[in-house]
Amino acid sequence: MKTKLLGISLILILAGCTPQPVVMPESAGIDHEALARDGIAPHIWEEPMVDVIDVPPGTDPEGHYYRPAHQEVVEIRQGKWQYYQDKK
Repeated sequence: MKTKLLGISLILILAGCTPQPVVMPESAGIDHEALARDGIAPHIWEEPMVDVIDVPPGTDPEGHYYRPAHQEVVEIRQGKWQYYQDKK
């Protein structure tokens, strides 16, 4: 009897902990006129473009110290804010 009660309570606890899906309305558009009245410009952030390069071992560009071979992340294009154009 105790194991049956323990099993049922365990099932109820686990069922209560499952995440519920978040439903977003598909017709949620941007009202540009309302944003302009509020003084908000609709902009989106465009991520920077980066690349990983292999740097060989040797001295630094000034010739002061030895650096081991390593990889380095370089930014090809800076991130920027762009005006949002609604697709109609």
